[in-house]
Amino acid sequence: MKQENKLPKYYFAYNDDVYKHELEDCIIQECENAGLEISSDEELAEQRGYDQAFVVENPYKNKLEKIKKILKTNVEIWDETQHDPVEEFKLLIEILFLL
Repeated sequence: MKQENKLPKYYFAYNDDVYKHELEDCIIQECENAGLEISSDEELAEQRGYDQAFVVENPYKNKLEKIKKILKTNVEIWDETQHDPVEEFKLLIEILFLL
């Protein structure tokens, strides 16, 4: 019996079937091509009553949230005497591209 649990925002699950390996390979490849991290989650599969389950995560989500916060703050309270646009642009680039 499947339990109703709070699920991760992105996930997929399936039951054993003839084409499961092709489906799994296709989904994993598409996630990786999109820059997402995908991992098997046996506990989630068991909780949901599936044979296998995978969780997909966006490794850039935190970086994008930081950028959103900076931009939102700038829109609301921009003051050129307190904010150097060049320095903030450099900070945004650093957040985006440095690992």
